[in-house]
Amino acid sequence: MPPNLSRIYFDIEATGLSRTSHILQLSAKMDEEMYNSFVLPSCQVTPKAAEITGITFENGQLLFKGNVMPAVGIKKCLNDFISFLDKSHNNVIIGHNICNYDCMVLYTALEKCSLLDKFMTSISGFVDTLLLFKSSHPGLSSYSQPNLFQTLLGQTYDAHRADEDVDALYTLVNKTVVDNCHFEKTYLSKTFILEKYLSMKELQKNLPSLKLLVDNKILSISMARIVAKSGLSLKHLKLAFTRNGAKGIRDIFTESSGSGVRVTKSQKIINKVSEFLQTL
Repeated sequence: MPPNLSRIYFDIEATGLSRTSHILQLSAKMDEEMYNSFVLPSCQVTPKAAEITGITFENGQLLFKGNVMPAVGIKKCLNDFISFLDKSHNNVIIGHNICNYDCMVLYTALEKCSLLDKFMTSISGFVDTLLLFKSSHPGLSSYSQPNLFQTLLGQTYDAHRADEDVDALYTLVNKTVVDNCHFEKTYLSKTFILEKYLSMKELQKNLPSLKLLVDNKILSISMARIVAKSGLSLKHLKLAFTRNGAKGIRDIFTESSGSGVRVTKSQKIINKVSEFLQTL
């Protein structure tokens, strides 16, 4: 974890639980300075998200618990957020369960607005406080942010509104995580999060084409996800098999990737895929 980092506490609310949901509210806090913006979405808010957040989108207006909220377009929101980040240096974004959800929603929006590269120059990395509290306070029955606030501080707050969540997380971390070693252990580089986002994109792009292999019990859904994340679709598998038969499948599945292989070394899986492709 780099030295002299600026801690930026962060949260979003979105139109749904999918990682490609649209941002409804984005909030961030550094020391006592707060950034908060409501956003006009380009799709409807799911009933579940509306129930959780109290935010609805009706007749072109954003409402929070029935009250109209001043809201901006997503590009203005993201540009203003980056300007907020640019007030400090070596920014580490801190949020609860952001690795699996918030960052994926944020990166999707940033890329759509052609702002991902600009954002990347404004940050150094991330700390996911879900991991942070599991390190600093092991053995708790629940690590949801409201439960942590209740358990560790004996208080409640208005959860699932981004600005309230950010304020609560700021208080929670600063009052209950006293040892910086936990930040060191749970720090995530911006490269790690970017690679996770790119992997998610590959999964979304390639997985539908592999449904045929899953439906025919050639691949388990978990193995199909690994294949998709590696950048392979059914079209790629067909091409590899057409060119070089079972050896073609073995070659692309066992290509070196990091400390392992691209997909799997399992000869059983390679054979099943090859035999199935031969029937197409």
